[in-house]
Amino acid sequence: MPRPALARPRIAVLLSTYNGAVYLPAQLESLRAQQDVSVVLHARDDGSTDETCAILRGQADRWPALATLAPSENLRPAASFLRLLETAPDDADYFAFCDQDDVWLPTKLARAAAALAGVEGPALYCSNFTCVDADLAVLGTPAPHRDARLRHLIFENIATGCTVVMNPAARDLITSARPASGAVMMHDWWCALVIAALGTVIYDPEPSLLYRQHGGNVVGLHANWAAQKLRQAVRLVREREAVYPIYAQASELLRLFGDRMPAIHRTCLERLVATRRSWLARAAYALSDQIVHRDPLGKVAVRGLILAGWY
Repeated sequence: MPRPALARPRIAVLLSTYNGAVYLPAQLESLRAQQDVSVVLHARDDGSTDETCAILRGQADRWPALATLAPSENLRPAASFLRLLETAPDDADYFAFCDQDDVWLPTKLARAAAALAGVEGPALYCSNFTCVDADLAVLGTPAPHRDARLRHLIFENIATGCTVVMNPAARDLITSARPASGAVMMHDWWCALVIAALGTVIYDPEPSLLYRQHGGNVVGLHANWAAQKLRQAVRLVREREAVYPIYAQASELLRLFGDRMPAIHRTCLERLVATRRSWLARAAYALSDQIVHRDPLGKVAVRGLILAGWY
């Protein structure tokens, strides 16, 4: 039976921080302002050297568990968030990833909970967002995604981490098998892949938060499109497979969950993994109808990366 909607769901917010003292207070205020839900904050610091931990410890009156927070080893974002997901208490109704520098709209968590309430089995909710600059001036909103199928998610992540909320079944599934180090691009993409293969991914086209753009962002809107593409090209030449690791993610998904997923999803992944056998296999795949991307230019780029073996 579908899970009934809860009057006031208890949501574990999983916050990973790293030198975020400048923007963290505004994010914490937006967590306090969430409507119609009970927020329980679980934070992990990833080795900050600024006042981030002191700011979090100062929240002891609202979230007592933060009173003893100390900097931890630097795992980088993907591993830090997956560690938070593994170690969060089991008594939450839902689990939400949280970045340190955004501002959540007051209904963000309630909307996610309402969308997840009627779904059976593992389910992950994600949404659109409004991009803002460092001072919260609106820059724009990305075009919404419409395709949450696994065959799309293999090539393009639609689940921006700060928008992700999942039910306990999704959390249990994701944490039941830990991916090898370096096998996944980011925690959000990995979680979306796992749930798309074995559950339900829900995409909400309405923005749920203000996504702050300031220098180091790799998702969102960029003022200088040409400069962004140049940086991506330089990184691609230097790092190649680390830039667009769809083969590694597909292989790891098959290794860890292949025996549990429907045949249609397993076959989809196996076709991509088989492309490493030869250049002819890559060429046949690159020119096939297997590649799904919402952007026509993006689809062309994916085909080129596969042909070159940079994936």
